[in-house]
Amino acid sequence: MALKRLRGEVIKKVRSAADAEESRAIIEELRAITDRQRVRIADLERELARVSPQVAALEARLETLRDTVERGNIATTAAAGGDVDTAAIWAEIQRQQEQVRARITAATRFEERLRRLEDGNRVG
Repeated sequence: MALKRLRGEVIKKVRSAADAEESRAIIEELRAITDRQRVRIADLERELARVSPQVAALEARLETLRDTVERGNIATTAAAGGDVDTAAIWAEIQRQQEQVRARITAATRFEERLRRLEDGNRVG
């Protein structure tokens, strides 16, 4: 009877030690994952910070061109010696608008990836 009880206690201690070791391994794995995600988040934040001013500059440039066309400043530009082709201006506006859309899309994707990474950090 005492031997059986002793055997049961030894088994409990061995299981407890194994569980503790497994817990430590899981914690280390989660730390490694968290460290990698922190690096990825930092990379994404840097990329977003790099792209944001470019998007803002393109938006400002697009608005300047749009104002020029909408206010009829084309005639003023032409009178000042510039040969202005309305179709060319519209084509340029559309081209720049596409660039703005592409960069905004890229920034949005980075923000979404960043959000998913941050959500993953909270869950993990």
